[in-house]
Amino acid sequence: MAAFPFLLRLHQLVVLAFLLFYAFKAGLLVLGRLDTLRTVRARTRLADSGLGLLILASGGASLALYPGGAPGWLWVKLGLVLVLLPLAIMAMRRQFKPGVVLTFLGFLYVYGVSETGSPTLQQAQASSASNGAAAYAPGRAEATATPEAVAPVDTARAAASLSAAEAATLAAAADAPASADEALVAGKALFVQQCAVCHGPDGKLGLNGAYDLTKSNLTQQGRIYQVTHGSISKKMPAFGGKLTQQQIEQVVAYSLTLKKP
Repeated sequence: MAAFPFLLRLHQLVVLAFLLFYAFKAGLLVLGRLDTLRTVRARTRLADSGLGLLILASGGASLALYPGGAPGWLWVKLGLVLVLLPLAIMAMRRQFKPGVVLTFLGFLYVYGVSETGSPTLQQAQASSASNGAAAYAPGRAEATATPEAVAPVDTARAAASLSAAEAATLAAAADAPASADEALVAGKALFVQQCAVCHGPDGKLGLNGAYDLTKSNLTQQGRIYQVTHGSISKKMPAFGGKLTQQQIEQVVAYSLTLKKP
């Protein structure tokens, strides 16, 4: 899990590097500078292949390690990369301008999906309209309370995926309620394990569009609902079937200590 932020950052940087490099070669082709293009391609074959392999490797690893299960947009993105890479190589090799332009636009779309976390790019306008921040920009403060802040909390899902042994352990723990300090210690441990991958240990990391918890205006009840059900955009996974209600309340209690007055 600790490797996930690094892999996701690496994947984003590699995709961006590939996109810029491909744009440069596409420009040479469109402008008719074929001799220069052939020279560039001859000297950068290894780098080209390396970038393609890194895109697939880092994307596949991010997919496998995504906390709470990979969302649909990440599957769409990786699938498009698998299709576009061979098409782009073929179009560039044959110097087929329409194919190069179309694959370049395809890579632009892939990068847009990566930035917005949505196959329809719906989040791009919302993010730029609010503060101009991209999906991987530093953590953002919520401008208004989200619907989760007033929604009822579903406690029935908490034990949905627990084994008999886990259920017995939780039942025993329920007989001996933890003190406030013990609950915060348990909440911190859960936060580091489950949440810090995107929010960071101090709540400010902002990976994959995570909000800055030091500035979040969500109430305790709103945070409980959001941790249980996930975010509206589905970029934050639901933990209702993974954590118990007590664990969710503990991690929420700890998250509130990160908020600056």
